[in-house]
Amino acid sequence: MEALAHALPASSCPFSTGTVERDNTAANKKHYVVVGDRIKGQCTSDLFISADTAHALARSEQSPITFHIGQGVSDDKLSHLYSLNQAQVSLVPEQRQPRACGHTTHKHEPRNIAISKVVDNGNGTYTAALMIDEANAELSDHLTGQHISGMMIVEAARQLSIATAEQFYIAPAARGKANFITHSMRVDYNDFLLPVPTQILCIPVTLKRSGPINFRFTVLMQFRQQGQTLASVEFDTSVIDSRYFYLKESQLLHRYITLMD
Repeated sequence: MEALAHALPASSCPFSTGTVERDNTAANKKHYVVVGDRIKGQCTSDLFISADTAHALARSEQSPITFHIGQGVSDDKLSHLYSLNQAQVSLVPEQRQPRACGHTTHKHEPRNIAISKVVDNGNGTYTAALMIDEANAELSDHLTGQHISGMMIVEAARQLSIATAEQFYIAPAARGKANFITHSMRVDYNDFLLPVPTQILCIPVTLKRSGPINFRFTVLMQFRQQGQTLASVEFDTSVIDSRYFYLKESQLLHRYITLMD
């Protein structure tokens, strides 16, 4: 799944030059990407630093410095970073982005929520930031190289598709009374996704309703770094009344037990 579908030239890979900004006006400003400790351990570039190192630099540096919030940083460390009060320190993004909630992503542990709260762009599309906590279950036994794993990308896309439906498609009266069923999934990896700031654009493709609760929808999620789409995931999903969902499961289990005799 992590094989590259269409390899891009090395020069087109975001951050390939080891710099975050190429604006000449920022030539004298130092830039770093803050990542989780485990991810930092996989990175060979000095561009990547841990949250603790960012704190130390903020106290010692006199010249302007910018910290770009990358992947793997826990909520506690994010809180500490955004509480820095040094005039020479800038954070990107300037305001801390709220992590999506468990209700909209169908996750129980905050550390397993991999996206920010979904925002309506006002043009029929939606956006969330990739917000991976390195304690995420998807990373517990797979962390190699300086890129985000393919399955982590899929999980973040799955969460975004569910959160988009929960926030914008499901009627308030039906929330908590519906279940999601995935019919198909397509993934395209165009290049490695680095542990740097990443926006996910959610583009609705189809939406067909068949009742007050039930509907089927397809959405395309594009993972973007510095304006380039490096991976895309399309989900075709049905949202159905929970009563039918559990009835169907019970029927299948009953059939299985009957055929065992």
